[in-house]
Amino acid sequence: MKNYYLKNPLKVRTTILFLGLTLAYSCNDDSMDSVAKRTEEKIVVANRNGKSISFIDVDTNKTTNTLLIPNSEPMYVVYVPKTDKIYVGDRSEKKVHVINPENKQVERSIAAGEGIFHMWADGQGKKLWVVNDIENTISVINLSTNTVSKTIAIDMKPHDVFVTQDGSKAFVSVLTGNPASDKVYIYSTDSYLKTGELTVGKEPHLFHSASNRLYVPCQSGKVYAFDSQTLNSIFEKNYPGAHGIFHSPNQNNIFVSNITGNQLYSINSATGEEANTPAPVSSTPHNIVVNNDGNKMFVTNSGVTSTSLSVYHINSSGAIAPSASVNVGTNPFGLTYYKRELN
Repeated sequence: MKNYYLKNPLKVRTTILFLGLTLAYSCNDDSMDSVAKRTEEKIVVANRNGKSISFIDVDTNKTTNTLLIPNSEPMYVVYVPKTDKIYVGDRSEKKVHVINPENKQVERSIAAGEGIFHMWADGQGKKLWVVNDIENTISVINLSTNTVSKTIAIDMKPHDVFVTQDGSKAFVSVLTGNPASDKVYIYSTDSYLKTGELTVGKEPHLFHSASNRLYVPCQSGKVYAFDSQTLNSIFEKNYPGAHGIFHSPNQNNIFVSNITGNQLYSINSATGEEANTPAPVSSTPHNIVVNNDGNKMFVTNSGVTSTSLSVYHINSSGAIAPSASVNVGTNPFGLTYYKRELN
């Protein structure tokens, strides 16, 4: 059989040129697709006395949306990347509202227990643990079905909750009634059985890091750190009014609010020593989140008449400096951060 291309060198050149242009266009098109992907980066605030949720743009520090939820008492709010949904605990309605971040509207509501308070989701996006501090239970919500899959009875008043990134353990702080100490209960998320407990200071809050450290700031004036595998103590340091807590993305620092003394602590996460001089705060600092870049901190200034969220700059050493104040709804309480791709 005769080779057509040997007799037609012009055809060869034309074909190669055509294929080259096709490949170049294809590669360029993929590149344009990746560049064209847009994201939104928001802080979401539960306004306890405002019956609303505020959305704040992280770049501009401006409130972009306010979602009114009639008859509600929004307490804490959690964003789950795996489901791309926002979950809001409503104390007065005994429900968890599921919000679509795309349109900033409530999609559905899940009945939980009486006295909804703190809540946290595992890093796999499977379960949301919700504290009900009036009926002394935990509602475990299956995020794939949006139903309560388990209700755990607690023998004391539950307060805060934190679920590990891998979803294997849950930590629940409980108020014992003892004037000197409270406890942290550890649960298996498979069996829902209590596997251990720790004795800590009064009014404990919780944060668990990827390095398997459990941090427990207590409003009675201490911050504890434990190895979450062995429950051995790593440090116990004095920090007056220790309350809300979050960590830097590199896990070098933990940031803790002094709710009674109007300060923000930056603490070395390995040693428990102060990383920098405490930053003064003009009004009651409560809960904290930090953005993915680790250079901005957002703090709710709680109180029945408060309407502000404070923004702080974080430098490379962990030092905190005031940056901006944002007007939100009345009594900003819990808050969460997300960065998501737009459709």
